Amino acid sequence: MRSSLLELLAPSVCPACDSPRRPGTPRLCDLCRSQLVPLRLLRGVPTALAYEGTGAELVQRFKFDGRRDALCVLLEPLIERVAELRVDSIVPLPRHPERVRELGRDPVYELARALTKRTRLPLESGVLRRTRATPPQTGLSPRARRTNVAGSFAARPGTLEGRRALLLDDVITTGATLAAAASELRRMAKPHTVLPLALAGTPALLSGGLALL
Repeated sequence: MRSSLLELLAPSVCPACDSPRRPGTPRLCDLCRSQLVPLRLLRGVPTALAYEGTGAELVQRFKFDGRRDALCVLLEPLIERVAELRVDSIVPLPRHPERVRELGRDPVYELARALTKRTRLPLESGVLRRTRATPPQTGLSPRARRTNVAGSFAARPGTLEGRRALLLDDVITTGATLAAAASELRRMAKPHTVLPLALAGTPALLSGGLALL
């Protein structure tokens, strides 16, 4: 496992491949930058990056290794995407407490918190919660994914009334989890609009999944 302390010990490295970096040069090396693929939509859901190549490496390093340098790179395209959307609050897609304990942190909450600091949009972290720990979605069909997450969210009644809420996730696959969370927000929190947004999406799934908008 890559060490989460590497950037602290050797800050002048590319956050995606750890190759040496001269002070004052771009964070990503030329090779990694060439393999960072923008992705604006996945089945109607706004996204910032394709979850492949450098994009996938950066997300994994931030998500599993706690690499803050990777987060700094990921934030820039995400901020640009948010600036294009008409929203006035950010709701992070919550993990069940059991999953947070397993990983030791909640990457989506950390991503949302960093995003709110940069955009000055309010963070609505207590609006939505997980009611049960669902099994991993990996390997499940789109129908099985929808069944797996059905009824797994609860929103506080009326907490987003009249708001244009951004529902943020890190990686979208079929969109089943975002769809279930967005549906619960609309049903109970009563926002004017719920706009799902994922940091990264899997291009191989462009022909499948759910349309959320």
